[in-house]
Amino acid sequence: MERDKIVQICDSQVLEIATARFGTCKEALKIFPEYEGAANLVYEYEIDKKPLILRVSFTPERTLEQIQAELHFVNYLSENGVNVSKPVPSQDGNLVEIIQAAGIPFHIVTFVKGKGMRVPDNGYRYRTDAPIEEYFRNWGRSLGQMHALTKKYHPESDGIKRPEWFDLHKSRLAMVTRLPHRLYRVQTQIQFLLDELKSLPKDRDSYGLIHGDFNDGNFTVDYTNGDITAFDFDDSCYFWFTYEIASAWEGGIGRTTRRGLSERKSFMERYMDQVMEGYDRENSLSAEWLERLPLFTKLILVEEFLHYAQYLDKPDEELQGKLNYKIKCIEDGIPYKGFFDDIYSPEKPFSL
Repeated sequence: MERDKIVQICDSQVLEIATARFGTCKEALKIFPEYEGAANLVYEYEIDKKPLILRVSFTPERTLEQIQAELHFVNYLSENGVNVSKPVPSQDGNLVEIIQAAGIPFHIVTFVKGKGMRVPDNGYRYRTDAPIEEYFRNWGRSLGQMHALTKKYHPESDGIKRPEWFDLHKSRLAMVTRLPHRLYRVQTQIQFLLDELKSLPKDRDSYGLIHGDFNDGNFTVDYTNGDITAFDFDDSCYFWFTYEIASAWEGGIGRTTRRGLSERKSFMERYMDQVMEGYDRENSLSAEWLERLPLFTKLILVEEFLHYAQYLDKPDEELQGKLNYKIKCIEDGIPYKGFFDDIYSPEKPFSL
């Protein structure tokens, strides 16, 4: 069903009931703008001047059991000292409320909003009385905290447990077999990459339940002290920790996309040194796993490509330039999104 239709159903049949169950009213809600790939409807509201988030999940893969497993993990992290956006029970004491409308189960959850704001919402400016390196270290430290704790985590039950990464992304990965014949090399290279990943060892120190989408759009920063609060755990899954180090790497490239190669390399080396300094305060990841960082940056690019593959035949020159760039990197096996390769142009970042 089209998202606009979902919004209409939610507005007319769900929100009034949902807000009453969480002690507020429909008129108090302010919807967050839609963004590419959004799988939920998200609203902001306040009770007694306390900022809260109301999340409405409606897609088939967001089952009750999966949401319960997500919230169990979030509460576990909170109980063990990680700053996370905690779920708030409804008036009846339920962490998840279900409202049926138009044949769709709408799953409603409320969270405490993280203190401060996302750095992207502040024009990527950090707090004025602290160096940006503090931000990078805190990013890594938050990751390290979560990875250290996941080693001791036990799900609520076998039936209420987050999926493996390959299962969570099964529908997207299925697109690989549906790519047009002209992208046979892309198809082959993606399958090689997935097979290589599946062959990697899994042990307690390298593999566990991770956030799954830990980027600067999914945590807030308290501008009074730099503390990070993580949210949006609905992509949490079992996967290798190095994947989230690769996600952190990707989070730094936007600060140096217009620079020459030597400057890009220099900045990213300093940036990752700071991220890993913070990470190492909380968790250790062996050199062997850090050496696999290029492999996981390839996976991140593949994820992006598969998301935008739906636009392969769209008559949009700029979009096609970005798709062709991704295709070239995948075909030639270029790591780091081509950021350190001759294919990359500071004048036209990530585009051909």
